Amino acid sequence: MEQKKEMTKALLGGGLKELMVSHPFEKITIRMITDKAGVIRPTFYNYFQDKYELLEWVVCEELLQKVDEMLGHQMEREAMKLLFVLMEKEKTFYKKAFQVTGQNSFESMLELHFCQMLEKRLEQAHLKERTDVRILRKEVVAKYYAISVVNILKAWLLESGDALSAEDVAEGFYFMISHSIFDVLEKEE
Repeated sequence: MEQKKEMTKALLGGGLKELMVSHPFEKITIRMITDKAGVIRPTFYNYFQDKYELLEWVVCEELLQKVDEMLGHQMEREAMKLLFVLMEKEKTFYKKAFQVTGQNSFESMLELHFCQMLEKRLEQAHLKERTDVRILRKEVVAKYYAISVVNILKAWLLESGDALSAEDVAEGFYFMISHSIFDVLEKEE
């Protein structure tokens, strides 16, 4: 029974992904998704409240769970590279996903999930205590890095075209998060 449930969700997710390549998200209807998946419309509501929840499920299932698993194994650099590589494989879908704006924006959904993953990782690893920098609480640190990764992903997918590969962006992101802004500034003489 559980396997059938997951297969149905995967069919609905696949239908949404396929439709998003050729249609704006706001124009996609539940009927279009269920027709593409080959199921009846009421079946959709057995699993999801709306297409936003389906989009979130797709991203969690195909991307975030894999990244989270690697983070749990303290493979941070590899997790970031995997994130960029997986997004590159479905670049058109993720470009369209970033165009989902408003109250249920893709960007805010990603930010929330990354923040939760990073908070969990910070709990496992224990945040260094700094009495001189009191703002360094796990929630603030997680939010800072979650916003950073989402902004890098968005800029890469929407603005860089095909000029940068997933590996290029992952290396650039890793450099930025492991260095100070002062490391990238040229010193005036």
